Amino acid sequence: MPGKEYKSFDQIEKDLEILRVEKDLAYYRLKKDLDETKDSLQLKNIVGDTPKKVFNVAKMLSGPFKSAFLTYVFKKIFK
Repeated sequence: MPGKEYKSFDQIEKDLEILRVEKDLAYYRLKKDLDETKDSLQLKNIVGDTPKKVFNVAKMLSGPFKSAFLTYVFKKIFK
């Protein structure tokens, strides 16, 4: 594999600076992707708003309907 021929140290420094910037950019992209992956794997993002919706429906119910509804929901969850 033939290497690139340089005629001055300035050309070498320019290429090295370009490589440093590309390396830094790749590092920050990787770091951003890793942070986004960690955020997407949090329990609140996996479950979503479903529990909140269920409890809002339960709040609207009263008395025996409420206990029957919650019993049904817990039975479905913990089968």
